[in-house]
Amino acid sequence: MRKIIVDTCGGDNPVAVIKGLSKTLKAVEDVILVAVGDKAQIEEVLAGEEFDRTRLEIVASTEVITNNDHPADAIMRKRGSSMVRGYMRLKTDEDCVAMISAGNTGALIIGGVVLLGRQEGIERPALATVYPTATQKWTCLLDCGANVDCKAHHLLSFAKQGAAYMSATYKIENPKIGLLSVGTEDEKGTALTKETFALLKESGLNFVGNIEGKTLLSGECDVIVSDGYPGNVALKSIEGISHAIVKIFYGLLKKNAGETSDFQFVNRALGEFMSTYDLNSLGGAVLLGVKKQVVKAHGSANENTVVNVVKQILRTLS
Repeated sequence: MRKIIVDTCGGDNPVAVIKGLSKTLKAVEDVILVAVGDKAQIEEVLAGEEFDRTRLEIVASTEVITNNDHPADAIMRKRGSSMVRGYMRLKTDEDCVAMISAGNTGALIIGGVVLLGRQEGIERPALATVYPTATQKWTCLLDCGANVDCKAHHLLSFAKQGAAYMSATYKIENPKIGLLSVGTEDEKGTALTKETFALLKESGLNFVGNIEGKTLLSGECDVIVSDGYPGNVALKSIEGISHAIVKIFYGLLKKNAGETSDFQFVNRALGEFMSTYDLNSLGGAVLLGVKKQVVKAHGSANENTVVNVVKQILRTLS
């Protein structure tokens, strides 16, 4: 049976992540979860939960990598941390197919490269997020923050990684690839985007050209490629704007609501919209380019996050 490692210490709320273990084992069959963290805390939180305990392993850790730690130093010095111990288990256990962590993003990326190792031909792994669009299609945005100082050949590699992931996970043949820029014209953009444009055009990939920020949610592209800095800004903007839209609309609705039934109907619709672009509902960002699947969950990961990320991982492996 396939095993998925869960770093229970990485996020803002370890208790919620631990509770997510039992919720996942109730919702998902044919998987074993390997929980790495504070053994006493894990056992205490799960003491009253009913689930198949034969599908849960606990690996004790003695340290935690926090968001205040320097990523490289933490990976090298905190060898007893839940993240490092999770990586070592992932590397040495053939049955372990993936690891989930809501911890320090930089440390998770460095750990993926140093402890797990890169896939052959990959110079820089990329952080990829897949989200729903206005056309009900899914779009992969990468890089979302792993690499903030890229060269053109890195972005070409990201495009190839993103296309391969969307083909494997969402069964999309010949994914359409767009390059995030400040205009759709070929000559628009920075020196980096112009050089990347030329490489993508000659790559043999299904490159459709430059796209603007307004196209992020249009569904026109299956993969959107970017340097990690604007990619992260774009991702956080999608999340923030969706919350702002709901908040503004909800305020107007309360002010102008007519029948109570109408209010309740629209309120439910707004709730569904919010959950659509809630990062915990979507799952997590995938670290592409390392030897096994690594998923970065949101720092505010909750019980549902664990369930959704496990389903996301299994979808890729199906």
